Amino acid sequence: KHATKLEKFKAQNVVLNGVLCIVRTVVVTMFIFVVLSLVSAIVHEKSKSLVSVRQQEKLANQYFLPAYFDQAKHYYSQSEIGLKLRKMASKASQADAQHAEDYYKKQLPMFIESAKKFQLHKHFEGIRLPKAISFHDMIKARGELLLRNLENHGWEDFKIEKDKCVMFEFLKNNGLPHVPWLQIFRASNTSDRSAEFNKIIPKVKQVLDEQKDFPLFIKSCHITTGAAKSVKRILEKETLEYHWDSILDWAENMWNYRSNDWERLWAKPFNSLCNTLTPGFMVQKPWVPGRMEYPEEIKVEVLWGRAYLAFVSTGSCGGDTIILRDGSVTRYTDSLLQNILHQGAHDPCYQWIVDEGHLPRVWFMAEAAAKLMGIDAIRIDVFVLKGKPEASVINEDSLSSGAEYRWHFPYMADIWAQGHKEKLYSVVNPGVDSQKWWRGEGYYSQTIAKCNSSLIVKGAQGC
Repeated sequence: KHATKLEKFKAQNVVLNGVLCIVRTVVVTMFIFVVLSLVSAIVHEKSKSLVSVRQQEKLANQYFLPAYFDQAKHYYSQSEIGLKLRKMASKASQADAQHAEDYYKKQLPMFIESAKKFQLHKHFEGIRLPKAISFHDMIKARGELLLRNLENHGWEDFKIEKDKCVMFEFLKNNGLPHVPWLQIFRASNTSDRSAEFNKIIPKVKQVLDEQKDFPLFIKSCHITTGAAKSVKRILEKETLEYHWDSILDWAENMWNYRSNDWERLWAKPFNSLCNTLTPGFMVQKPWVPGRMEYPEEIKVEVLWGRAYLAFVSTGSCGGDTIILRDGSVTRYTDSLLQNILHQGAHDPCYQWIVDEGHLPRVWFMAEAAAKLMGIDAIRIDVFVLKGKPEASVINEDSLSSGAEYRWHFPYMADIWAQGHKEKLYSVVNPGVDSQKWWRGEGYYSQTIAKCNSSLIVKGAQGC
């Protein structure tokens, strides 16, 4: 009996040691992964200011650390397991997570009602919901849907974001308030890109030379990834004279570059879509003539025609601030620890966006744009001007937002997926792709905003 007990004890001890060994291996592996991910993120971020975007992709991605480290870093920042680990780390994280949960519960009934009234464009129907519902998984599923649509039907709805120039044509032809633009230049023969570039660039230069109001902007139609630095700002007329060679080098580099979302889970489908785009440039007028500093830009996530939150991406106080419909203004960048653990703190620097009454116009414009597109979930980016709520306009949009929404990620994903699971929406087929669904330049101001001066631009058509 004694020998049997001893053997049993030894067997249990072997099992226990095996379990402990597995646990240690998992912990060590996770630690190494976290360290490598942080190093990868630092290398990638620093390299953006030292080399071109194509060199950055090659050096930091292929030669130093493979893309899956950065993809995993982004993915686990919004996944259930990543959020649970952060919540366990501190009371501040728990408090901010609880605020996000309470906000979701209060907002959910209104989003359900909005989904029931939403007219979904036929081309955005039929998304294959992922097994694990997360915001990034939903974006990947969308990319796969759009790629299938292009391959099977020739539908090009992805262009409503992935081609900036197409996007601005949509905004104009539906009368939505937007940053004004002067002219769009596109390649007509994609087989000889160099010849097309040499044909177009003198025309771009001529348009720039004719302008009196600065700053001006050259935007690459076919590039939407922020890291690509696809927008060139020209502060004054002298810049054209003394720095044209550097502008020309930038333009040629952008002409030959194609968007690459290699850091993201959805890279494969969206890269395939972007590779089909024709290169081009748009010359954009200043939003506010003479204004040299970058404007405050807030990115509004709209789900089923209703805005969920606004994310301040750029401005006088930096970015990474989240503004909710309950009036809370929360930032996450006071320290590295606060950033990593999602420990929100009140942001007094951007409180004016709420206090000055900017949000009613911002919400309205963003929601109107999403409904006019017929898109279930889309980010609408809006410029706001301190002291002038009536000046805000739409700048861009995104079908694959890479913004950091912290604790709100799972709730936005659930709302997005729930609309499809329960088929709450009605489907509309206008007979054209969403980016060509034009109602006329006076439609927003007259039909949607009813010529309300707080919701339209001065001199809007028909008002």
